[in-house]
Amino acid sequence: MPRFTSSFALLLAAAPALGAPPLVNGEYDSPLGRVRVAGDGTEFTGSLIAPSGPCAFPAGAEVLKGTLLDDSLAGQVRLCLAGAGCEAESWAKAVLLVTPAGLTGAAHVKAGCRAPLGQRGGITFARAAAPLGDAAAAGSARAPPPKRAAPKAAPPRGAQARARVNAVIEDAFRYAQEGYFERARARFKDAIALDPRRPEPYNGVGVTYRMRNDLPAAVAWYKQALAVNPDFGGAYYNLACVYALQGREDLALRYLQIAAMNGYVSLQGIEEDPDLVSLRGTPAFQALVKVRL
Repeated sequence: MPRFTSSFALLLAAAPALGAPPLVNGEYDSPLGRVRVAGDGTEFTGSLIAPSGPCAFPAGAEVLKGTLLDDSLAGQVRLCLAGAGCEAESWAKAVLLVTPAGLTGAAHVKAGCRAPLGQRGGITFARAAAPLGDAAAAGSARAPPPKRAAPKAAPPRGAQARARVNAVIEDAFRYAQEGYFERARARFKDAIALDPRRPEPYNGVGVTYRMRNDLPAAVAWYKQALAVNPDFGGAYYNLACVYALQGREDLALRYLQIAAMNGYVSLQGIEEDPDLVSLRGTPAFQALVKVRL
């Protein structure tokens, strides 16, 4: 069930959104360069067509592979690593949420190794607005870094503006803790209007829908939190709980694994969470607890 351990705590639970399978095939800009992803509807691979960034992988190198379950691509991402005792490159386990804007999620590398990822393993493959095509890609061995789209709204600047957003989020959490979920939702949305690049209020809106048993709406908001910031760990754990509640073991275990590997959840947390009861007797869950936690 949802719980709040601090003002910016992990918020748990929800259920999967229903609908048509997402479109994955296409070109994406990533920390590795321009990647073309193609597959048969279930299994997908991604190859570099215009490398850029810190990794020296050549054009044509396979850098992404995974299986599509619902709207999540679970598999591996090829990364270059730095750090004592680290291999020069490695395939890292990853879970990527498929959204209209691209693939966003998290990957996991060995502790102490540095890779072109966010602080908690976040990585984004942004869907390209204009495909390069084979001819354009072949004309350059390496491409310049992709241009980032301008944000829809600029974040608030200055300590006073940030404090205002924090105060609104605090209000929303307080209402939610007291059981006033509609009031909490309104305040979380106020926070989004002030700063649309903060993931906490999107996640908070999801909690308010979860507590009213509007599970599809809750999931949609959790996914928005990940789209805003793939380093926001609560959403990965939330989705694991959702899929466990729905009996979707494969998806639940994949999200729980990425949450556990990247430090989003403790052993005590998953052993005591009632949302995960359906997973605890499975060999995969026991292996995860033994190896990762």
